[in-house]
Amino acid sequence: IGTSVTNTIVSVGQIGNKDEYRRAFAGATVHDCFNILTVLVLLPVEATTGLLRHLAAALVAAFGITDDQEKGTKVDFLKVITKPVTSRLVQVDKKL
Repeated sequence: IGTSVTNTIVSVGQIGNKDEYRRAFAGATVHDCFNILTVLVLLPVEATTGLLRHLAAALVAAFGITDDQEKGTKVDFLKVITKPVTSRLVQVDKKL
């Protein structure tokens, strides 16, 4: 929801050019509508079912992230997620 205020402020920065301002403000409005609709859909779903909590727990379990990693060091989530894929796709040919 905080980005709704930010994108409106940024669109005001385009006020010097009428056409750019109209496009920027229209984009900010679409972004605001998306944010509000997302909250209206996901907040009740999470409050009643806990779906997002369960999905997050499943992702943490699938990628093998433990509590020890969180307390001691930072976890590079992007590396944890992409490493299995990149290790299969990118292989070094030692013959070269």
